[in-house]
Amino acid sequence: MITRYVIDVTKLKYKVNFNPSVYNFRTKKYESKEATYPSYEQARANQWKCEKCQKLFSTLKELRGHKIEYHSY
Repeated sequence: MITRYVIDVTKLKYKVNFNPSVYNFRTKKYESKEATYPSYEQARANQWKCEKCQKLFSTLKELRGHKIEYHSY
């Protein structure tokens, strides 16, 4: 199986929350650690994850806003 990451995960500041999706040529779907997506748009929509409530977000900005709104004291 040939897999390639578009973003170098080791260089990300928030790599704990990043959930990259990789295209699997055998199944012709995008796969991440937790799920399989039929299209690239769906895989991108679930790229960032909150570690406290496991909710998925499409951008880091949305994830930060969620953490401030729901998980700050």
